[in-house]
Amino acid sequence: MTKTKWALVLLGVMDLILMIMHLTDYFILFLKPTGYMIPFGVNIIVLSVIGFRSSKSYKVWTIIGLMLGIPILLLQGFIVLLTDNSYAKIDSPYGQRSLVIEYRHFSLGETTYFYNFYKTTFGFIGKRLNDQSIRIIISGTEHPVGLGAEGVLGVGNEQWIADNIVRFSTWQGMKEVYLNPSESLVIAAEIEAFMDKARNKDSGQTITVNGNRLEIRYDEASGQSWIDVSSDEEEGAIPRQQCSRVVPNEELRYYMLEECTHQWEYPLYPMTRK
Repeated sequence: MTKTKWALVLLGVMDLILMIMHLTDYFILFLKPTGYMIPFGVNIIVLSVIGFRSSKSYKVWTIIGLMLGIPILLLQGFIVLLTDNSYAKIDSPYGQRSLVIEYRHFSLGETTYFYNFYKTTFGFIGKRLNDQSIRIIISGTEHPVGLGAEGVLGVGNEQWIADNIVRFSTWQGMKEVYLNPSESLVIAAEIEAFMDKARNKDSGQTITVNGNRLEIRYDEASGQSWIDVSSDEEEGAIPRQQCSRVVPNEELRYYMLEECTHQWEYPLYPMTRK
């Protein structure tokens, strides 16, 4: 196979991979700030070199291709410049997993901040978390002086409350990003089932949430029931103690442990979006 054919094969493979990734919401993260300008530019350069080294007819088609391709490349550059996205990355304490934040804002009497999220394991390829985007609107009179887009989201003060959930203390309150939304739905369903068992005083039933082990206890003599909270090697977010119940808090959008030994309540797990 000639060098020209090899170049065309490699170019075709690159384009096919990028197309498949785009259709499945996967992205090469270092390309995100410039969109597809680099791959598109590589296509133009490689095809131009091949065209000008070929017969006269190919040179004509190469010139036509350049006349069409360069304006498209310039348009892509203008779109990237117009969107003006910025990026930040936060690493998980649970291993190699990270969350990449894509954000931008615009002001027109009020400032609107947009945040998109990508989960990544090694920081090279990221998958966009659909339905996890956040929009925060702050009126001009309420906007804190000197607070930028990262500060509005709470970047730097985020909390990994599980290996697949990041909680941000945003300017408009707590918001969670789910790296595995389907897994969170399963855990939420398990908590709902556990709540039913606790109401039925089904002693001995257990569930583990974010490193905490919850076990239902029932004393027949007194007719009292409670929930023992413990964790292996004290790795759970909630200290070892006893609580009365688990209840959903619609306002906070959290399942809460209530009437506990050390304090009235603890946030146990976010209520997933439905």
